[in-house]
This record gives sequence, C-alpha cells and structure tokens, in this order.
Amino acid sequence: MNEVLFEILKAVILLAIVLVVRYLIPWLKLQVEGTKNEWLVKWAELAVRSAEQTILGDKTGPEKKAIVTKFLKEQLQKKNISISDEQLNTLIEAAVYAMKQEKV
Repeated sequence: MNEVLFEILKAVILLAIVLVVRYLIPWLKLQVEGTKNEWLVKWAELAVRSAEQTILGDKTGPEKKAIVTKFLKEQLQKKNISISDEQLNTLIEAAVYAMKQEKV
C-alpha cells in the first residue's frame, strides 16, 4: 500500500515538474522580457523629451540624437542590457515620432 502511494506521489511530483518546465518558465521569461521592453521604451521617451526641453541653442536634431544615444547606451550598460545600435535607433526614432504626434 505504501509503495503504491509512493509511486503515485512520484508521478504527481514528476508531472508538476514537467508542467513548471513546460509552462511556468517560458511564461516567466516573457514577463521579464516584457518588463525589459517597457523599460527601454520608457527611458527612450524620457531621454528624447529631456533632450528636446533642455538642449537649447545651436544643437540640431542629429546632435540631440547623439546625446540621447550616448545617455541610453550608458543606462543600458548599467542594467546589463544589450541591444543593437539599429534597435536603439528605432527606439529613439519611435520616441521622437510619438512626441511629435502629441504636439499636433
């Protein structure tokens, strides 16, 4: 009788482990990725808005973009997040576009 209960318990534990590995771990990875992506978008928007408001004078769009790019790269390095320059450029351009759409 004890052996039967023990075998059933082993099967239940094994099934629980399979379910955790199959469903819970991928779900957690998606949650972490989603949080990271939200963080990236938020910081890109903040950096672009900050540059637009604080960088005055003769600075042009490309110069402001270089400042924003440098700032975001520093923040990404601190958080140990690596993205390509193309992805960073896309984030910045999307933030600029969103800011301009709000002004209209």
